[in-house]
Amino acid sequence: MLMNSSAPNNILTRYMPPPILAGVMAMLCYAGTFIVVRDFAGVIPPAAITFLRCSIALAILYPFCRKSLRAQWPLMRRHWKFLALQGVLIIVCGNGIMFVGLQFTTAINGALINSAEPVTIVLFAWLMFRERLSIVQWLGVLVSLTGVIYLIGRGDIDALLSFNLNLGDTFVFISILCWSVYAVLMRNVPPELDRLNFLFGILVAGAVAVFPFWILENLYYIPTPVTWTTAAVTGGMALFTSILALLWWNRAVEGLGAPRAGLLLHLIPAFTFVLAIALLGEEPRPFHAVGIVLIGAGIYLTTILKSGKADAG
Repeated sequence: MLMNSSAPNNILTRYMPPPILAGVMAMLCYAGTFIVVRDFAGVIPPAAITFLRCSIALAILYPFCRKSLRAQWPLMRRHWKFLALQGVLIIVCGNGIMFVGLQFTTAINGALINSAEPVTIVLFAWLMFRERLSIVQWLGVLVSLTGVIYLIGRGDIDALLSFNLNLGDTFVFISILCWSVYAVLMRNVPPELDRLNFLFGILVAGAVAVFPFWILENLYYIPTPVTWTTAAVTGGMALFTSILALLWWNRAVEGLGAPRAGLLLHLIPAFTFVLAIALLGEEPRPFHAVGIVLIGAGIYLTTILKSGKADAG
């Protein structure tokens, strides 16, 4: 489902990239978020990150969509339950619970569990809408998943054999289930609803839902530090994670379908390794190249190759 031509035209949605490119850029933003959250774990608590980045994103978005929000308010009010559900699924349960899980589990465990998300998206697409993948697409899922596991395991079987579940792993797994349901339900977005207004609506729902947890976090866990670092981290995440990444991810899901777009999530660990080498000074190793090649091959089989066949037909 692509944006209907009758929807209002905002500057942020007027020049959207093709679905595959949009998905790739969204995954790059999410990989950058993974590094930021890991670096500031224990400094800026998870509910604070979620609430503040939503609030800042809303402040950034409002000038761009103020007029269209007024024009489409009756439509948004009619679909408020769907907007609220999507906002809770992606902002609170998808991102927020993921941030909590990463406080209690290792990067290897979290990334391994997250790499199962393309498969859970396919599962929910089948359970909810009886959507299926071809044999070639399933092959792409398996090839890409192999690349993720090889990359995260750093080419060492012992790293994978030492994989142990804990409370944080459970939170991460719950978060990817919520992400998957959000992606599958994107097909139900009203075609006449401007995508910037849709984003604004789910950010409002997410901010409202996470606000009580932010208050409890300040009272009983870690108070939100009022520093320039907090402002910079949450402001950057508001722009790149809450606005651009979500716009691009929604574009990929609508253009490719949830099962095919979901495979792009395997790019997150690949981009994370590349960014860690570039920004954190980690040394590149041969297994990095092997894993990234396998991920790229899987995405080709499931998205680009399928698109080419469809175009040819």
